[in-house]
Amino acid sequence: MTAVAPDTGRLSRALLFAAALCAGITVANIYLAQPIIGPIAETFGASPQSAGIVVTAAMLGYSAGLLFVIPLGDSLDRRKMVGTLSVLTALLLVGSSLAPSLPVLAVLAGLAAVTTVVPQILIPLVVQLADPAQRGTAMSWVQAGLITGIMGARVVSGQLAGLMGWRSVFAVGAALTLVVGLWTVRALPGDGEREPVNYWSLLRSLPGYLRREPGLRRACLRQAGGFAAFNAIWTTLALVLTAPPHGFTVAESGLFGLLGLISAALAPVAGKMVDRRGPRLVGALGLGVLAFAALVMILGTNSLIALLIGTAAVPIGLQVGQAANQNAALSVNPAAGGRLNTIFMLSTFLAGALGSALGSAAYGAYGWPGVCVTALVFLALGTFGIRRVR
Repeated sequence: MTAVAPDTGRLSRALLFAAALCAGITVANIYLAQPIIGPIAETFGASPQSAGIVVTAAMLGYSAGLLFVIPLGDSLDRRKMVGTLSVLTALLLVGSSLAPSLPVLAVLAGLAAVTTVVPQILIPLVVQLADPAQRGTAMSWVQAGLITGIMGARVVSGQLAGLMGWRSVFAVGAALTLVVGLWTVRALPGDGEREPVNYWSLLRSLPGYLRREPGLRRACLRQAGGFAAFNAIWTTLALVLTAPPHGFTVAESGLFGLLGLISAALAPVAGKMVDRRGPRLVGALGLGVLAFAALVMILGTNSLIALLIGTAAVPIGLQVGQAANQNAALSVNPAAGGRLNTIFMLSTFLAGALGSALGSAAYGAYGWPGVCVTALVFLALGTFGIRRVR
C-alpha cells in the first residue's frame, strides 16, 4: 500500500529533540485563546460567553484535522507535510492576529487548529524510525514536548496579552510555528518514493483497523477512560478553587496548571517503563494514578492540600497512560501509523469532550465530590482495556 518507508533504528537525538520542540510549539496553538477570552470579548464588544466561540472553533478544527489530515501521513511525504502545515498554520495565525471581527477570528483560529496537527504526524514517524526496543522512550520525549506546550500555552498566552495585547499572542504563535516548523523539516528524513493511495480509501480503512485489531481497541479504551476522567476534573478544577472556602482568583487558579509540568519531566521515565514492562502494565499504572488522584481530591471541597496533591498527580497519570497506550496503538502496524493515530487520538478526543460535559454536569448537580466520582466511573470503564489480548 505504501512503498518505501524509513528504516527503524534511524532516530537521532537531534531529530528527536526537533520533533519534541516542534510538537510543543505547534500544539500550543490550540490553547492560545483560552486565557484571553476576556480581552477578545472587550475588543469586539461581545460577552465572554460569545467570545468562547473562538475556543470552540479551535477544538472543532483540531478534531477535523485529526480525522481528515493525519491519515495522509500514510500516503504523502511527511517531511513535506510538516513544512506545508507549518506555513499554513503561521499564515492563519497572522490572520487571526489581524481579525477585524469575532466571527472572522473564530473561523481563522478554527482553520489554524486544522493544520496544527503536526505533532500527530511526527509521533508515528518517530515510532517508525526508532528501534523497536526503544519506541516507548522515543515517543515519551515527543509527548513531553506536547504536555509542556499544552500547560505552558495558557501561562505564556496570558502574560503576552497583559504586556502587548491579545493580538500579540497569535502573532508570536505564528512566528514560533514557522521558525520551529521549518527547522524541524531540515532535521526530518524524507519518506522516499511512496505508492499513491486514494484519500478516501485511507479514510474507509479506519473502521477496519478498529474491527480487526483487539490491541488497538483496548489501547483506545484505556486512553478514553483516562482522558475522560482527566477532563472531568481539569474542566471543573477552577470552579472549586475559586469557590469558598478557597476563594482564589481566576488568574491564581490558572497557575495550578503549572503543576502539570511535572508530568512532562516524568515522560521519559514513563517511556522507559513501557519499553521494559510493556504497554499493558504501564497503561494500568496510569489508570491507577488517576484513580488515586480522584480519591484524594474528593476531599478537595474543604482541603487545599488534597487539591494540590491531586492536581499534581492527575497529569502524571494521564502522561504515563498515554505513553503506554499510544505506543500500543501505533505498534500494531507502524507503517499505518497515520491511520492508527487518527483512530487513537479521535477516540481520545471524543472521550475527553464527554468527560468535560459530564464533569460540568456533575459539579452542578452534586458539587466537587460528584466530579471525582464521575472520574472514577470513567476510570472503571477504562480498566476493561487492561485484559490481555489473546
